[in-house]
Amino acid sequence: MRIEVDQSWKIEFTNKPTILAFSNAKSGSIIIPSREKKLIQKFFRQIDKPRLFIYLTFAAAIYVLIRKCIKNRDQIVIDREYAGYEKLICQKLREFINENLKLKDISISTYSIGKKSPAHLIAYSLKRNRDHKIVAKRVFARDIIRIVKRNLKSGST
Repeated sequence: MRIEVDQSWKIEFTNKPTILAFSNAKSGSIIIPSREKKLIQKFFRQIDKPRLFIYLTFAAAIYVLIRKCIKNRDQIVIDREYAGYEKLICQKLREFINENLKLKDISISTYSIGKKSPAHLIAYSLKRNRDHKIVAKRVFARDIIRIVKRNLKSGST
C-alpha cells in the first residue's frame, strides 16, 4: 500500500510546531510542539551533532507517525522537503523501521506529492486550524530522542 507523508512548518522552525500527516486507506497526524523541538535541538548540540538535528528528527518523526500502520511491501512516499538530504532521510527512516519493527521489504522514496494529496490537506488543515475534527497526536522530545539514541548506539551515524 502507498503511504504519503507531508509536513507543515519545518523542523528547523523551532518557534512553530511541526505537523506531519500521512494518508493511505487510513490517515493520521502528529504535532511536535516548538518547545519539544528546542529540547531535541539541545540534545543534538549536546552530542555534538547539531547538523543532523533536522534530518534525524524528521526521519524519527515520520517513523512515529506511521509505525502503527506500516506493513511489509508498503511504499512510503515522503513529500520533498530537504533537497540534497533525501537519501539520508530515507536511509534513516529505513533503519528506524528495521530496528524497531523488523520489516525489511519497504519502499521509501521522496516525491512532490502535490497540494491535492490527502496527507497535504490534513497537514495544511491542522496548520491553519481549519478542521477541528482532525486530532494530531502530540509527540514529545523524549519519543524522538529515544529512537535516535537507539540508532546512534548501533553505530550507524
